[in-house]
Amino acid sequence: MTVRSKAGFSLTELTVVVAIILIVSGLSLPSLTRVIDTVRVKTAAQQAASLYQQARIRATQDDAYYNVLLANGNSSICLDLDGDGKCGGNDPITTLGSGAVLSNAGIPVQLDSTVLGFTPLSADSSTTYTPQGATVSALGWNSRGLPCQKLSSTSPCSNWVGSGGPVGWIQYVQLQRPAGTQIAAVVVSPSGRIKVWNYAPSDGTGVSWR
Repeated sequence: MTVRSKAGFSLTELTVVVAIILIVSGLSLPSLTRVIDTVRVKTAAQQAASLYQQARIRATQDDAYYNVLLANGNSSICLDLDGDGKCGGNDPITTLGSGAVLSNAGIPVQLDSTVLGFTPLSADSSTTYTPQGATVSALGWNSRGLPCQKLSSTSPCSNWVGSGGPVGWIQYVQLQRPAGTQIAAVVVSPSGRIKVWNYAPSDGTGVSWR
């Protein structure tokens, strides 16, 4: 009687296959982690952009001007409805997720007028007055739905700052990770358009922001 051998894999073949799977998984994991972190920082930037839009709409509805303030160690932003320059209990507030923070420090390649078409102000380069006369470094929205700055306690919140030109705004969002910092930006144009930009330093195209 003839005995037929059964098809199968030897222990050596299985060991090789498992080794290949482990190697491929090890190579793919850092890339997957970067993709997840990029999505997280973009989501955080969109959260900030949403509050900016809420402030814009509220200013036009109330025929007033409002400031958007940083809070809680720059992990949150709020809409300062009572104009006291603080984030109070009745002020709408958004806390960024995934440990992201609102920070303009240490940005490798900043968005500037060559890309945006205007020179944006930021919390590091502006001082404005609130309706109650407090001074803050914050984005303001006027009753026309335009970004503005109030240069004195008696002046209007204007979309034009003297010889400095039209008011635009930028706020960078950063997510610190062991493999590197993920960065996004929320930009408000002088016309009030709000856009989220993503930083991609190593995509090989020579374009840092998209």
